[in-house]
Amino acid sequence: MLYVGFILLWVFCGFQVLFRVGLERMCWFFVGILLVPDMIDVLRLSPLLGHMFYVTLFLGSLVLHGEFRLSNFLTCPVVKPLLFVFLSCFLVGLFDFRVGPLRGVFRGIVDFLGTYFLVYVGWFAVGHENDFSRTNGTFFVKMVPVLFIVTIYGCITFFTHTNPVLDVFGLDGRFLSETDLGTYREFRVTSFLVSSSVYGLVCSFFFLCLFVLLENKTKAQWLCTVLLFVNVFFSATRAAIIPFIVGGVLWILLDRGVGRLMIYSFSLIFLFTISLFLLPDSIEVYISQVVGSVLDVILPGGYGTVEYGGSTMEGRGMQIMAAMRFLMEKPLFGHGFSYYGEVLFDGGHHETLLGMESYLCFLGVEYGLVYSFAVLYFFIKLASYFWANRSSSRMYSDLGLALLGLFVLYLIFAWVGGSWYYVMPIFGYLMRMIKLGESTINGRL
Repeated sequence: MLYVGFILLWVFCGFQVLFRVGLERMCWFFVGILLVPDMIDVLRLSPLLGHMFYVTLFLGSLVLHGEFRLSNFLTCPVVKPLLFVFLSCFLVGLFDFRVGPLRGVFRGIVDFLGTYFLVYVGWFAVGHENDFSRTNGTFFVKMVPVLFIVTIYGCITFFTHTNPVLDVFGLDGRFLSETDLGTYREFRVTSFLVSSSVYGLVCSFFFLCLFVLLENKTKAQWLCTVLLFVNVFFSATRAAIIPFIVGGVLWILLDRGVGRLMIYSFSLIFLFTISLFLLPDSIEVYISQVVGSVLDVILPGGYGTVEYGGSTMEGRGMQIMAAMRFLMEKPLFGHGFSYYGEVLFDGGHHETLLGMESYLCFLGVEYGLVYSFAVLYFFIKLASYFWANRSSSRMYSDLGLALLGLFVLYLIFAWVGGSWYYVMPIFGYLMRMIKLGESTINGRL
């Protein structure tokens, strides 16, 4: 019955994406990807599986409302690197002789739509003539009730060590680790998502966005911000926690300067030290283990319990070097989409990559150099756009740079999963806000 309920919610959110425009469409897109696990496969076509269902209906919405015009796409500041990425996806699929050119090209198109194209979900969210007359507040204000549901459910699963929603989707006990009993990684919180690292990333992104953009926060908004912060650490994933810390530091440096960073750092250290004496022993132990585990990524010791050093700097280096050996076999266009899952994993050869938990590994094994240069071009162009607009829209540009630094570091450390659905629309939204200018919406974005 619960599974049927999620299917109905999945369909409902999808049709809201189809028939809405502007900011409301983006809000419903995020309601769907935040509240419905990316596991629904009722319609067994890749453009209609899980969260790709919303992307397909987003394209349908653009056509339905007359927004699917070349001029609308070309105004995006990163349109050139996006075209380069799309062409690279096409070529990777075309030269994937393992599955044939037609199927390979189809896979390339779907891959592009489910990753970098998602920038346009945020780009088309603002600028519609009725956006500001029909809605009150902003995207992040509107998302607060949904984020409450997500984070409160995350807290419930943390204290109960069960996730009934994921159990319904056949992931019983997936995030309860018997090898880590008694440590902070005993249970990793994912809420309605199917990856603890992606959940930590999502909480990191929304925490920074709410903290930076929502001025004069209400008590509910402050509480939501605190819950997001707590859930980053409840995810118990270093691949999300470390980028979150780096992203926060980067924003303070850009927006507040070195002096303020030092003040914040000493204040946090002081509060952390005091809290260790005031909190219950169980929470104190949990915090100590998180700190030790984070240090374990760089320094020997800590609380890492992975059999191989896959989650350490040394382990990541070993993974990337293994991926480079596959890259040398097919340097230009890689081995093709899903090569890891269909060949290496099913064939039992994945251990040579120590889990392949970095986007760099996928670039080396599946995509090749042409696609890798396209991706590099995209991130450089995105960073340069935020940097170039610091004088005219500093708050949003600095936030964009901090989020970009956070995400790039996450890509290096984590299994990417479906993180694109949550991240790319926010980048597109920030670029659109910067382009329109603060005066367009009276300084409230």
